[in-house]
Amino acid sequence: MVVITYGGFLHLYPVLLLHLILLPLNGWRLTEILLLGKRVRSRINTDAVFDALLPFAKRVTVPLGELIIRKGDPADCLFLLFEGQAWVTDAEVEFGPGTVFGEMGVLSHTRLRTASVIARSNCVLGRISAQDFDRVYFTNPSLGLSLIRLIIERLTDEVEVRRLETVRVPIAAA
Repeated sequence: MVVITYGGFLHLYPVLLLHLILLPLNGWRLTEILLLGKRVRSRINTDAVFDALLPFAKRVTVPLGELIIRKGDPADCLFLLFEGQAWVTDAEVEFGPGTVFGEMGVLSHTRLRTASVIARSNCVLGRISAQDFDRVYFTNPSLGLSLIRLIIERLTDEVEVRRLETVRVPIAAA
């Protein structure tokens, strides 16, 4: 709009004409970009990840106190938590029903577990093999973006908790 005004006031007709032609084109492209962003945002949420993986889950029960995932072990699957509570020892975070966990190890190039997880109560889990996860991942592209957002959210929360812990620790007087 500024360039159109500039071209009109200074009688620069080629500039004015060019930008008058480009105005509807740019408006159309802006509308397309906004609609695409809206469609992508509507598809991305952690429930979408859970729902996409649900058909591949094999039901497993884990008693209170049992180790579900050991840090450093090979990551051959990921889990959906249907019932109960699970504790991530390294991050000091508790997960409840509706949570996906074990995805970082499955997605990493080393295919090793990045944290240990213990059952804080009797748990009912859905176990998804790495092969089934790969199949879902490659047939549902929005799943990848949802998982990236989930992982980033978890890592950001963990960093924030660690930062707050260091702020609260009183420094001993010398």
